[in-house]
Amino acid sequence: MSMCEKRVLKISHMEESTELLGPFDRFVIWVHGCCFDCEGCLAVNTKNGAFEEIEVSRLARRIAESSCEGITVSGGEPFLQAAALLELIKEVKSIRDIGVIIYSGFTMDEIKNDAQKSPLLAFTDILIDGKYIQELDDGRAYVGSSNQIIHYLSPRYAAAGEQYYHSRRRRAEIKFSATQAVLIGVPSKNVLKIWEDLKEKGGGKNNDF
Repeated sequence: MSMCEKRVLKISHMEESTELLGPFDRFVIWVHGCCFDCEGCLAVNTKNGAFEEIEVSRLARRIAESSCEGITVSGGEPFLQAAALLELIKEVKSIRDIGVIIYSGFTMDEIKNDAQKSPLLAFTDILIDGKYIQELDDGRAYVGSSNQIIHYLSPRYAAAGEQYYHSRRRRAEIKFSATQAVLIGVPSKNVLKIWEDLKEKGGGKNNDF
């Protein structure tokens, strides 16, 4: 990358404060773009919908100045933008210490064996890996299907994560703005039914995150 070139991230949506995708208060980024076609995926807009390109340095300052304990990166597929995410995390950490949680459709082994993706693992505290498989959706909290594994890659969340991820109850929220409704978290069947009803009434224009 030349001195004049600025690295950017393609992002579908951001939330500056939520406790639904990891322990403590989190800044959540849903990156845009995915190489998987998981049947029943709730986040199809992160593959086919609108997005913005945001300069890494500008986003890093925004995260560093927020009140979040850490960031959670979902998608879309984060590891398709591994180099930009690595730069983002390094830049935020140069300002203050943050925790990092990443959801990925790739497995841990697939990431470890890819020279372009693997460096990001060294800056990740929790990796939740594996594609969403609809027939393996067993209602477990904070993951989509039972094949997905929560990997603790550092001791940062060892104690908090033990309590947080062993919840038996799925939690999600629907946020409304002037132009859209956004689903955040892994919804229960009841919340999913409300969400589907909202989408039907809104002509399918709501965004799923």
